[in-house]
Amino acid sequence: MKTNLWSSAAVNGFLLSLITIFFTLVQTAFPTNGMAVGILIWIVKLVATVGVLYYFMKSFGQEQDSYPYGQAFTYGFVVSFCSNIVITCYLWLHYTLIFPEAIEKQLEVMQPMLEQYGTDLSTAGMILNNMPVVISVSIIILYTIYALIFAAILASFVKKAEEPFADETTI
Repeated sequence: MKTNLWSSAAVNGFLLSLITIFFTLVQTAFPTNGMAVGILIWIVKLVATVGVLYYFMKSFGQEQDSYPYGQAFTYGFVVSFCSNIVITCYLWLHYTLIFPEAIEKQLEVMQPMLEQYGTDLSTAGMILNNMPVVISVSIIILYTIYALIFAAILASFVKKAEEPFADETTI
């Protein structure tokens, strides 16, 4: 049975986004002061995300008669992009409605750094006042770049080689 690329990618993208949402909630609920713990959490999230994306790409290809690199890349990118949209919407809600104090904590850390580098305070104030939007836009751009990279790498592992004489009829 053939599965529609977009419907499958939307469902799998939503499931993929739950990994990032979970780790965001964990980091907000249990803040860490150590850089090592933050890096460890980021590595675990990255490995989980790439592993689940690989599984989704591989399982979509199992249903296909032929699964060339281009189709595998397209599916992986669409899954990742759908996930990015859900993550971006969640992060905007996270920083504006659910945990607005989390952005204030980040601003307290950023304020001395902006002053240290001599940043214009009017520009910095505008950015700081619109921080949820800045974070959301930067996340969707960054995660889309990651989606291109990881989909390209994983597509080479999940593609199925086409049989050269599959369309030939036997005599």
